[in-house]
Order: sequence, then C-alpha cells, then structure tokens
Amino acid sequence: MKTAVDNYVIEAVRKERMAQKISQATLAYGIGVSDSFIGQVENPKHRAKYNLKHINEIARFLGCSPRDFLPEKPL
Repeated sequence: MKTAVDNYVIEAVRKERMAQKISQATLAYGIGVSDSFIGQVENPKHRAKYNLKHINEIARFLGCSPRDFLPEKPL
C-alpha cells in the first residue's frame, strides 16, 4: 500500500518528468529500471513505488536535487 509520502514523491517525479517532456520509457532507461516499472509506480492500482536509490537516480537523470521530490514538512 502506498502512503501519503509515497504518493507525494510519485506525483512530484511525474510532474517534473512531464515538464521536461521525458517519457516513462526514457526515464526508466535513464535510471536503469524496466520500462514497465515507471508505469506501475505512477499507476495507483499497483503497489510499486520508488526507494531512495530510485529518487537519487531520478534526480541525477533529471538534473535536479532529490529534495525536489520530498515534501517540506512531514505528511
């Protein structure tokens, strides 16, 4: 089950990915996961979610800070 903070991170990554016009497949390739993994993470019906390693690799690939994907205050 995805928690509130999981959903926050997933949505923040999705927004940045879309702002940069990067597909799910391109992001997956860039961080070394399967094409279907990003789709499963972004689909609320699936239990897949990002871990800290994923968040770090996503930030590196998108050229931003891992902090950009985390909430300012606890949820």
